[in-house]
Amino acid sequence: MKPAKISILAPGLIGGSVALAAAQAFPTTSLFIWSRKKESLAPVQKALPQAQTGTDLAMAAGSDLVLLGAPASALGQLVHSLLPHLNAKTLVTDVASVKMPVEREVAPILQGRARWIGSHPMAGSEDSGFSAARADLFRGAAIILTPTSSTPSTTTREAEVFWQTLGGRVLQMPAEEHDRSVARISHLPHAVAAALVRAAGKSDLALVGPGYRDTTRIAAGPSALWAEILLGNREEVLAGLQELRGGLQKLETALEKADATALAKFLDEAAQIRRNLPAS
Repeated sequence: MKPAKISILAPGLIGGSVALAAAQAFPTTSLFIWSRKKESLAPVQKALPQAQTGTDLAMAAGSDLVLLGAPASALGQLVHSLLPHLNAKTLVTDVASVKMPVEREVAPILQGRARWIGSHPMAGSEDSGFSAARADLFRGAAIILTPTSSTPSTTTREAEVFWQTLGGRVLQMPAEEHDRSVARISHLPHAVAAALVRAAGKSDLALVGPGYRDTTRIAAGPSALWAEILLGNREEVLAGLQELRGGLQKLETALEKADATALAKFLDEAAQIRRNLPAS
């Protein structure tokens, strides 16, 4: 895919990183970067002086690809406002962490007005905003596409090539399967990291080493965004918490009984899974 024009709506951490990466990967492509707030565009203009920026969605007209970088809760209204500036050939995708709610809301709006496919880059950090954006953020990262049975293969392929050009490793799965899996490997870990920080409290922070830092890093992420994500995938996160509770019960029982064998088995099973984690 060699788009003549790419529009990125909302240049936060992910949208901003797409803008930086696209500027390098598609040097002859015209970039338009939109934000609701004019003041948010100053750092974008400094980092990408060749890009068009603005608060008027009409500037997205003629785009071959539109990337929606806004939070999932804002996408419906944003897409409604964008409709007059799309055409049937425009490829529209997003970067939301929860796919089923987005699919239910956005796909019907775009039906017959543009080509739609959901995306979720498994990349990011505890930092937020354009100041945290990096051109290499997607290098080697898993990018999940969520085509439906009605998504044309050409649409899926073009989205795949786009993300691969930015350095991503593209996977495909239904939106429902995505939400179930990501609840366990992304949303639940964030919730647990937050709970762990609260359990440890403030009094012993001067003593912390890499174990605490590694296991709690993501708890420093933006709370409003993560509250939205956890609520957006509430049922699957709750199911994950139930599964976690079962594991903690096994750990608690082993400790109560001073059962070294059961405790070692519990820890070893976890260690084996963690050691087989694919390289990023």
